[in-house]
Amino acid sequence: MISLAQALRPLPDLDHVMQALSQGDRGAPEAAPQPRLSADLESFRQIAIAPYWASIERRLTADRAARSEIVLSGGWDQMFTSLHRAIRWDPPVLEVPGEGEDVKLGSAGLWLAPSLFLAARPPILFDRYLGQDRPTLLYPVPIDWGRLSFIWDAAEEGDGALHALMGRTRAAVLVALSSSATTTEVGERVGISSAAASQHTAVLRAAGLITTLRSMNRVQHTLTPLGAALITRLT
Repeated sequence: MISLAQALRPLPDLDHVMQALSQGDRGAPEAAPQPRLSADLESFRQIAIAPYWASIERRLTADRAARSEIVLSGGWDQMFTSLHRAIRWDPPVLEVPGEGEDVKLGSAGLWLAPSLFLAARPPILFDRYLGQDRPTLLYPVPIDWGRLSFIWDAAEEGDGALHALMGRTRAAVLVALSSSATTTEVGERVGISSAAASQHTAVLRAAGLITTLRSMNRVQHTLTPLGAALITRLT
């Protein structure tokens, strides 16, 4: 496993390996036969990623929520330029530094995928990524290196800090809104009644942690950047 980590960069090498394995290509890479490579990758995932995935996923979800807020407030121009200083957005051209041929976006559009594993590296644009049917732009999630321990601490402490601050149910409602939802959907996710979910979202909205969009009889709740940051810091 150590030799594998030394031989491969996380991206894009690992993506090329995974693509080859998924297609049964024995050409990936010669020094590590397919069964051993698959076993090594799974062992690494179990040790280095799986125990911390819940915390990592919350950080990624919080970033997606923040990017959505940027789109709503400043449009796509501001959102694209916020992804990384190396990206240049000159409609209709999105310039991403790197090697390879130009990627033309069709009607399928573009996937945006936040990554904690790129760290300080620039974004990477894939024509096809892990079988996706459209180009994918992986961009690095900003990391506060002084607080990076929140990922490792969360595996041991769970959501205790957030629960202590807000109460277990209200904290669960806030985390449930990592993905935008209606009041009914929030209740279903947390396991409470719609009336109780409405009460909790009202408090969260008053505190500036969520926003609510009403359209006829439909109410949609979404995290604000402040709410996303609170989840990231305390979970």
